[in-house]
Order: sequence, then structure tokens, then C-alpha cells
Amino acid sequence: MLSFYLTLADGDNEKDKFERIYHKYKGLMLSCAYSILKDESLSEDAVHNAFLRILSNLSKIDEVDSPRTRGFVLVITENVSKTMYNSLNRVKVIELDENIPYDVTVEQKTEQNLTAEFIAEKIALLPENYRSVLTLRYFNGLDDKEIASVLGISHSLARKRLERARKALGKLLGGVINE
Repeated sequence: MLSFYLTLADGDNEKDKFERIYHKYKGLMLSCAYSILKDESLSEDAVHNAFLRILSNLSKIDEVDSPRTRGFVLVITENVSKTMYNSLNRVKVIELDENIPYDVTVEQKTEQNLTAEFIAEKIALLPENYRSVLTLRYFNGLDDKEIASVLGISHSLARKRLERARKALGKLLGGVINE
């Protein structure tokens, strides 16, 4: 994974600085994320997103081995982890059946579930960057700005990625997806 991050860094000085940050703080960041998320896989995702944010703010770090840098890295990790945690809690609220109208029959609910499962299977076939924006949008209920924040990308890139993901999903489903 380190090699991926290094391809995003500009110049040898930034690559060297980021590599030292990666090796020095990765374990601490995982521990911090796990203390919030209580899930190893989610913690790894949070640390990945945190490293992407650190990489985009690398110019703000002067010295790798300083308390200021340690605090900076931990704050980013905490914020990313808390955002993920809050997003996951929103999903739990959305999953409740309290909003289903009383006139919905068992057959209609079954048909809706089958359709949702079918769409989820198709989403799983998409590339990771498309899956992530679709999941954040439709399963977590995030808007474009929140998606950009969670993924550490620009608002315009989040919108464009979402648009491309919808088109790709539409092709898999045999039609066009409109929001």
C-alpha cells in the first residue's frame, strides 16, 4: 500500500517524508481508528483515508518526529474514523422498517428486497472507486460534499465519480440510472 501512496507524492522530498510518516505512525493510527470503530477492517479503511488526507496536507508537516506531527496525524485519523462511525450509524437508522407505509403488501416488500439484492450484486461488480461512492450515497445517505470529505477528494470529483458510477451501474442493469 505504501507504494500506492508514494505514487501520489510529488518529488523525492515528499516521498521520503511521507514514507517516514507512514512507518512511524501507521500502528498508532490503526489503534486510534480501532478505538472508535471497533472493527479491524473499518479501521484499516479509515487509516487509508487518513493517509490520503495526510498526503494532500503534507506541506503542513515540517518535522516527522515531533509532537505537533503526531497530533496532526491523530486528529486526521480521529476525524476520518468518527465520520465513518457516524455514517455507519445512519445506515442502522435507514434500515429500520418504520417508514414502510401500511398499505405495502408482503409481496411488494419481497419484490423490493429482491430488487435491492439484485442491485447490490451489480454494485459489487463495479470497480472500488465506483462502489464506494454509490455505497456512501445510497446506503449511507451522504450528499456529494460529505462523500468528498469521507473519501478525501474534491467535491467536483465526487460528483463526477458518482455520475460515472451511475452510468456504469446502468449498463450492468441494462438501462440508465437516473436520480
